[in-house]
Amino acid sequence: MLNSGAKEKSGVKFSTTKKVIKLVGRAIGDFSLIDDGDRIAVALSGGKDSWSLLYSLLDLRKRAPVNYEICAVTISTNDKDNRLKKMTERLDADGIAYRSIFCDIPSIISNHLSDGSSPCSLCSRIRRGVLYSFASSDGWNKIALGHHMDDFVETLLLNLFFNGSIKCMSPKLAADDGKNVVIRPLVYVREENTAKMAEEMGLPVEACGCIFQTEVDSKRRWVKKLLGQLENEIPNVKNSILSSMGRVFDRHLLKRVAKM
Repeated sequence: MLNSGAKEKSGVKFSTTKKVIKLVGRAIGDFSLIDDGDRIAVALSGGKDSWSLLYSLLDLRKRAPVNYEICAVTISTNDKDNRLKKMTERLDADGIAYRSIFCDIPSIISNHLSDGSSPCSLCSRIRRGVLYSFASSDGWNKIALGHHMDDFVETLLLNLFFNGSIKCMSPKLAADDGKNVVIRPLVYVREENTAKMAEEMGLPVEACGCIFQTEVDSKRRWVKKLLGQLENEIPNVKNSILSSMGRVFDRHLLKRVAKM
């Protein structure tokens, strides 16, 4: 699977790809993300992160102690989505099962976005709803999303700075509907490495083509820039922040005493 469609580069030998796959395997073990008999729908947007996730799970399946099924699921936002052509050509070439689901997300956002709200946040909720519906109706018991380490860290800081809460993403989350389970196997993978993996494997990375790109959440951009500045002085700051999410000392936090 690693060699299919990949670029030959002297001395590289898919070093980053192997690193990403190893980290995905570690996350699966640490958080019990995959069980025997799972049917996993991988949300494939066409970006570097979702492509890296898909091929990591496919590669790990070849030597995993459990059996699981994988299907790539892409949400198309218009009837003439040219991104799909290159994506489906690669999926077909590698014999990967996939489904494309149409949803006119731009129109929904335009009709329901309130002043001051983030189109990215609303888009994410809509996409999640579409994926939930597909998974439930088609018998896929887990949905794999391509959120990486940077997403986890940025989300924690966004909640800390702007919402006054200590809250982040979870590598494994049971959805509110009680029917779906979301997994995020890229939790240990840095964003820069999904980009390198996509390049090493010659994956057809496509931009989402979002019409709201100029309105991307300015707070998230600010947090991303802040983390970049911090890394200049503290090279492992993202790893430290990620580790802190699993090392919470309850008795050293502010916990109000319930009034009688």
